[in-house]
Amino acid sequence: MEEIIKVNHQRLPIIIGHNGETKKLIEKRTQVALEIDSHTGEIVIVGQNNYYNVYNAKKVITAISRGFSPENAFNILKGDNTLEVMSIESFLGKNTNRIHQIKGRIIGRDGSIKNIIEKKYNCFLAVYGKTVAIIARSDYMGEIMEIIESLINGAKHTAVFKIIKRSKVRNTIGNVIVKDNVTEKIDDISFKWFFK
Repeated sequence: MEEIIKVNHQRLPIIIGHNGETKKLIEKRTQVALEIDSHTGEIVIVGQNNYYNVYNAKKVITAISRGFSPENAFNILKGDNTLEVMSIESFLGKNTNRIHQIKGRIIGRDGSIKNIIEKKYNCFLAVYGKTVAIIARSDYMGEIMEIIESLINGAKHTAVFKIIKRSKVRNTIGNVIVKDNVTEKIDDISFKWFFK
């Protein structure tokens, strides 16, 4: 069983990695073989009669090609995590200036909005090109996509903060988030920087 996907030429070196290390790691963790054509940007994913492995490799490669680091992309393989890619262009058309402005709204000053969403939902966001990619638990994905869509459609940050604060989402440890070995209470997420 095999599948062919095409990726952005700018992201190919990251998918391959230094001395092919990332490519080898993808192959090892998903139990597939990758054939990469650096001229066309096509990657052939070959699995031995196991579509699930091919599917997982495709998700990891897609995540890296949409702006995630390989380390963050491998989080797709954990638990109930999944990947969604939202096209900003599908909401706004091809207006480059508007797309750039909306990307800034999603990221926030010094990454603040992006960090708040990532902390609340214990997820990963990548704003790259004309897309927003999300790696999160499947049961949180709808709410995260709704927040991103609200930001794209021009909702005020304060309205988005209210949605985040009211959310019933709780990490599996209860009212505590563990990310990058840092423990933080959800209620400690501060929005004060925004109102200065």
